[in-house]
Amino acid sequence: MSDQVLGTGLLNIKVDGRVRWKVGSFISGRYHLYVNCPAYISFGNTNSGISVGPAVKYQLAQICHVDV
Repeated sequence: MSDQVLGTGLLNIKVDGRVRWKVGSFISGRYHLYVNCPAYISFGNTNSGISVGPAVKYQLAQICHVDV
């Protein structure tokens, strides 16, 4: 079946970059960040996700993989 017939689509969110953070005056070193999160989004039904302010939160299709 096609995604259009089912009313859902697979969105694969990937991030590959570097991150560092600041706590008080301490600034951490740089860490490599890799994220791979497949998620299904619904096209037709606006009530299929959870509203969080102006955004909508959707169910993940599989386990989200994050490496730091």
